Amino acid sequence: MSAQSNRPIEEGDETLYFQVLPAGAYYATFSAEPDDMRALLLQLLSSDTAVPYIPALLGKLTGLNNEEADKLLTTMSGRNFLELVSDPLEIVSGSLQDILPDLISPLGEGKVLLADEQGFALAQKGFEREEEEAVAGLAADVIMLYERHESLITNQLGLLGCSWALVNAVGQSDLGFWVLTIGREKFLLIIEGMPYLNRQSFVDLTSVLIRRYLDH
Repeated sequence: MSAQSNRPIEEGDETLYFQVLPAGAYYATFSAEPDDMRALLLQLLSSDTAVPYIPALLGKLTGLNNEEADKLLTTMSGRNFLELVSDPLEIVSGSLQDILPDLISPLGEGKVLLADEQGFALAQKGFEREEEEAVAGLAADVIMLYERHESLITNQLGLLGCSWALVNAVGQSDLGFWVLTIGREKFLLIIEGMPYLNRQSFVDLTSVLIRRYLDH
Protein backbone atom coordinates (compact mmCIF):
# COMPACT_ATOMS: atom_id res chain seq x y z
CA MET A 1 0.00 0.00 0.00
CA SER A 2 1.49 3.35 -1.00
CA ALA A 3 2.16 6.21 1.39
CA GLN A 4 -0.27 8.35 -0.60
CA SER A 5 -3.14 5.98 0.22
CA ASN A 6 -2.61 6.65 3.94
CA ARG A 7 -2.86 10.42 3.67
CA PRO A 8 -5.96 12.58 3.20
CA ILE A 9 -6.70 13.33 -0.44
CA GLU A 10 -6.10 16.99 -1.12
CA GLU A 11 -7.64 19.33 -3.67
CA GLY A 12 -4.89 21.87 -4.21
CA ASP A 13 -3.77 22.55 -0.64
CA GLU A 14 -7.06 21.53 0.97
CA THR A 15 -7.88 18.22 2.61
CA LEU A 16 -11.18 16.69 1.50
CA TYR A 17 -13.74 15.26 3.91
CA PHE A 18 -16.87 13.14 3.56
CA GLN A 19 -20.12 15.09 3.86
CA VAL A 20 -23.33 13.03 4.07
CA LEU A 21 -26.24 14.64 2.21
CA PRO A 22 -29.96 14.44 3.10
CA ALA A 23 -30.62 11.66 0.57
CA GLY A 24 -27.82 9.66 2.16
CA ALA A 25 -29.19 10.20 5.66
CA TYR A 26 -32.60 9.00 4.46
CA TYR A 27 -31.12 5.91 2.80
CA ALA A 28 -29.14 5.09 5.94
CA THR A 29 -32.23 5.06 8.14
CA PHE A 30 -35.22 3.90 6.08
CA SER A 31 -34.24 0.24 6.46
CA ALA A 32 -32.06 -2.02 8.59
CA GLU A 33 -31.25 -4.24 5.59
CA PRO A 34 -27.43 -4.36 5.39
CA ASP A 35 -25.60 -3.27 2.26
CA ASP A 36 -22.28 -1.57 1.51
CA MET A 37 -23.74 1.90 0.98
CA ARG A 38 -25.81 1.85 4.17
CA ALA A 39 -22.87 0.50 6.18
CA LEU A 40 -20.60 3.34 5.04
CA LEU A 41 -23.25 5.99 5.63
CA LEU A 42 -23.92 4.74 9.15
CA GLN A 43 -20.21 4.82 9.97
CA LEU A 44 -19.84 8.37 8.65
CA LEU A 45 -22.95 9.57 10.48
CA SER A 46 -21.81 7.94 13.72
CA SER A 47 -18.51 9.82 13.79
CA ASP A 48 -18.04 12.66 16.27
CA THR A 49 -15.58 14.37 13.93
CA ALA A 50 -15.37 14.97 10.19
CA VAL A 51 -13.95 11.92 8.41
CA PRO A 52 -11.17 12.68 5.89
CA TYR A 53 -11.17 11.02 2.50
CA ILE A 54 -8.19 8.67 2.72
CA PRO A 55 -8.21 5.69 0.32
CA ALA A 56 -6.85 3.34 2.99
CA LEU A 57 -9.48 4.52 5.47
CA LEU A 58 -12.26 4.15 2.89
CA GLY A 59 -11.13 0.58 2.31
CA LYS A 60 -11.14 -0.10 6.04
CA LEU A 61 -14.62 1.39 6.49
CA THR A 62 -16.12 -0.54 3.58
CA GLY A 63 -14.10 -3.77 3.76
CA LEU A 64 -13.54 -3.45 0.00
CA ASN A 65 -10.41 -3.25 -2.10
CA ASN A 66 -9.41 0.12 -3.59
CA GLU A 67 -11.15 -0.41 -6.93
CA GLU A 68 -14.39 -1.61 -5.36
CA ALA A 69 -14.34 1.17 -2.75
CA ASP A 70 -13.81 3.83 -5.41
CA LYS A 71 -16.67 2.41 -7.46
CA LEU A 72 -18.92 2.45 -4.40
CA LEU A 73 -17.98 6.06 -3.68
CA THR A 74 -18.71 7.07 -7.28
CA THR A 75 -22.12 5.39 -7.13
CA MET A 76 -23.00 7.06 -3.85
CA SER A 77 -21.88 10.47 -5.10
CA GLY A 78 -23.99 10.00 -8.22
CA ARG A 79 -27.05 9.29 -6.08
CA ASN A 80 -26.38 12.41 -3.98
CA PHE A 81 -25.80 10.33 -0.86
CA LEU A 82 -22.54 12.10 -0.05
CA GLU A 83 -19.92 14.46 -1.38
CA LEU A 84 -16.32 15.38 -0.70
CA VAL A 85 -15.80 18.89 0.67
CA SER A 86 -12.86 20.92 1.93
CA ASP A 87 -14.87 22.66 4.65
CA PRO A 88 -17.16 20.11 6.36
CA LEU A 89 -20.12 21.31 8.39
CA GLU A 90 -19.86 21.26 12.16
CA ILE A 91 -21.21 18.08 13.74
CA VAL A 92 -24.07 18.85 16.11
CA SER A 93 -23.62 17.65 19.67
CA GLY A 94 -25.28 18.09 23.05
CA SER A 95 -28.00 16.49 25.14
CA LEU A 96 -30.97 15.18 23.16
CA GLN A 97 -33.38 17.21 25.27
CA ASP A 98 -31.59 20.41 24.30
CA ILE A 99 -30.88 19.84 20.61
CA LEU A 100 -33.75 17.72 19.24
CA PRO A 101 -36.39 20.51 19.19
CA ASP A 102 -34.14 22.73 17.06
CA LEU A 103 -33.31 19.84 14.72
CA ILE A 104 -36.88 18.77 13.98
CA SER A 105 -38.37 22.26 13.74
CA PRO A 106 -37.13 23.01 10.16
CA LEU A 107 -38.32 19.65 8.82
CA GLY A 108 -41.96 20.61 8.23
CA GLU A 109 -44.09 23.61 7.40
CA GLY A 110 -46.47 22.76 10.23
CA LYS A 111 -46.38 20.64 13.35
CA VAL A 112 -43.52 18.16 13.81
CA LEU A 113 -43.02 15.41 16.37
CA LEU A 114 -40.34 12.78 16.94
CA ALA A 115 -41.40 9.69 18.90
CA ASP A 116 -39.83 6.37 19.78
CA GLU A 117 -41.41 2.98 19.13
CA GLN A 118 -42.88 2.88 22.64
CA GLY A 119 -44.94 5.98 21.88
CA PHE A 120 -42.85 8.43 23.89
CA ALA A 121 -42.41 11.90 22.39
CA LEU A 122 -38.74 12.91 22.28
CA ALA A 123 -39.34 16.36 20.80
CA GLN A 124 -42.16 18.28 19.13
CA LYS A 125 -43.11 21.59 17.55
CA GLY A 126 -46.61 23.02 17.49
CA PHE A 127 -48.65 20.29 19.17
CA GLU A 128 -50.72 20.95 22.27
CA ARG A 129 -49.94 18.74 25.26
CA GLU A 130 -52.90 16.39 24.73
CA GLU A 131 -52.19 16.20 21.00
CA GLU A 132 -48.54 15.40 21.68
CA GLU A 133 -49.37 12.40 23.83
CA ALA A 134 -52.03 11.09 21.44
CA VAL A 135 -49.90 11.50 18.32
CA ALA A 136 -46.90 9.89 20.01
CA GLY A 137 -49.13 6.94 20.89
CA LEU A 138 -50.25 6.79 17.26
CA ALA A 139 -46.58 6.65 16.29
CA ALA A 140 -46.15 3.40 18.20
CA ASP A 141 -49.15 1.91 16.37
CA VAL A 142 -47.78 2.97 12.97
CA ILE A 143 -44.43 1.34 13.71
CA MET A 144 -46.19 -1.87 14.74
CA LEU A 145 -48.27 -1.75 11.55
CA TYR A 146 -45.15 -1.32 9.45
CA GLU A 147 -43.32 -4.18 11.18
CA ARG A 148 -46.32 -6.48 10.77
CA HIS A 149 -46.53 -5.87 7.02
CA GLU A 150 -42.87 -5.17 6.19
CA SER A 151 -42.45 -8.44 4.29
CA LEU A 152 -45.56 -7.77 2.19
CA ILE A 153 -44.50 -4.21 1.39
CA THR A 154 -40.89 -5.02 0.59
CA ASN A 155 -40.88 -8.55 -0.80
CA GLN A 156 -44.29 -9.02 -2.41
CA LEU A 157 -45.18 -5.48 -3.49
CA GLY A 158 -41.57 -4.50 -4.16
CA LEU A 159 -41.94 -1.11 -2.52
CA LEU A 160 -38.94 0.53 -0.88
CA GLY A 161 -39.35 2.80 2.10
CA CYS A 162 -41.43 2.90 5.22
CA SER A 163 -43.34 6.17 5.02
CA TRP A 164 -47.06 6.44 5.74
CA ALA A 165 -49.44 9.36 5.36
CA LEU A 166 -52.95 10.65 5.87
CA VAL A 167 -53.66 12.24 2.51
CA ASN A 168 -56.24 14.72 1.26
CA ALA A 169 -58.47 14.43 -1.80
CA VAL A 170 -55.66 15.29 -4.23
CA GLY A 171 -53.19 12.88 -2.66
CA GLN A 172 -51.13 15.40 -0.72
CA SER A 173 -50.03 14.50 2.77
CA ASP A 174 -51.91 16.18 5.60
CA LEU A 175 -49.94 14.21 8.17
CA GLY A 176 -46.91 12.12 7.21
CA PHE A 177 -45.09 9.39 9.15
CA TRP A 178 -41.45 8.51 8.48
CA VAL A 179 -39.93 5.51 10.23
CA LEU A 180 -36.24 5.98 11.08
CA THR A 181 -34.41 2.72 11.77
CA ILE A 182 -31.30 3.06 13.95
CA GLY A 183 -29.87 -0.39 14.61
CA ARG A 184 -32.48 -2.24 16.65
CA GLU A 185 -34.31 0.97 17.53
CA LYS A 186 -37.07 2.62 15.51
CA PHE A 187 -38.30 6.21 15.66
CA LEU A 188 -41.15 7.95 13.92
CA LEU A 189 -40.91 11.45 12.51
CA ILE A 190 -44.41 12.90 12.16
CA ILE A 191 -44.85 15.98 9.99
CA GLU A 192 -47.96 18.02 9.27
CA GLY A 193 -48.15 19.34 5.71
CA MET A 194 -45.12 19.64 3.44
CA PRO A 195 -42.02 17.78 4.69
CA TYR A 196 -38.56 19.25 4.25
CA LEU A 197 -36.35 16.22 4.65
CA ASN A 198 -33.92 17.62 2.08
CA ARG A 199 -32.44 19.98 4.67
CA GLN A 200 -29.22 19.70 6.63
CA SER A 201 -31.18 19.49 9.87
CA PHE A 202 -32.39 16.03 8.77
CA VAL A 203 -28.77 14.90 8.39
CA ASP A 204 -27.98 16.34 11.81
CA LEU A 205 -31.02 14.62 13.33
CA THR A 206 -30.08 11.19 11.98
CA SER A 207 -26.45 11.68 13.05
CA VAL A 208 -27.48 12.56 16.60
CA LEU A 209 -29.78 9.53 16.84
CA ILE A 210 -27.20 7.20 15.30
CA ARG A 211 -24.46 8.35 17.69
CA ARG A 212 -26.81 7.80 20.62
CA TYR A 213 -28.60 4.57 19.68
CA LEU A 214 -26.67 2.61 17.05
CA ASP A 215 -25.13 -0.65 18.25
CA HIS A 216 -21.55 -0.83 17.00
